[in-house]
Amino acid sequence: MRGGTWKGIEFPALVGLIRHPTLGFLLYDTGYSPHFMEATRGFPECLYRMLTPTRLDPEEELLRQLEERRIAPDQIHAIIISHLHADHVAGLRDFPKTRFIGTRAGYQEMRKLGRLRALAKAYLPALVPADFEQRLDAVEDAATLDPGLLGFRIGYDLLGDGSAAAVLLPGHTGSHLGLHFTDTAGRRIFLLGDACWQMEALEKRRLPSRIANLLFTDPAAYAATFHKLADLHAQDPGLVMIPSHCSRTWEEQKHGTKRLAHA
Repeated sequence: MRGGTWKGIEFPALVGLIRHPTLGFLLYDTGYSPHFMEATRGFPECLYRMLTPTRLDPEEELLRQLEERRIAPDQIHAIIISHLHADHVAGLRDFPKTRFIGTRAGYQEMRKLGRLRALAKAYLPALVPADFEQRLDAVEDAATLDPGLLGFRIGYDLLGDGSAAAVLLPGHTGSHLGLHFTDTAGRRIFLLGDACWQMEALEKRRLPSRIANLLFTDPAAYAATFHKLADLHAQDPGLVMIPSHCSRTWEEQKHGTKRLAHA
């Protein structure tokens, strides 16, 4: 965030695992996978990993974490894709039978870029399955609903039953998706993807450094989304907001999950 230091910090790459009462398991993004390491082995793609050094221990791989929960890849009903940046979709190829839920516009945005321009915008098209379009349930085709979030009045009924609303959070990419739902403990959850990188930044209303604008599709739209999220956070303290790369939030959620598990 602006005003921060130049020293490196740890960014987790979080994935959401959701169990729907009738559809079964859903994922929000897939995070990293060994496919990312392979895709960034050669030049120029290796520059991606050099600029954002990545560590993926075997026990952190998504398939391993699902296996520990006795969940097989073909048990994942759908993967909700916030956006197609490599650190959010590197595991898509590990789910060959799973439907994808995302935006048609986001896929088209990536497809129109050449190899170098895609890399400069944090896309690695090699990570996207060849049959992506055939397996995509486009958000643009879903019914709209009011997600009940201050400042965000239009959501998309992803599952057809009103239980999960996709919310457009543009700027980081042209059609970035957040996800709003209520969990079994009654907590209202808003997964933010990369619309905000750190909750501390929202609380202090400090946008990312200007160099980050090089990655964004529309920096002005990102700033507008960011300030709307900051307003929402200030006015709705009961809402649990989870950015995909916030270490503080991850630590809080880990401890909260342990408390729920022992309740």
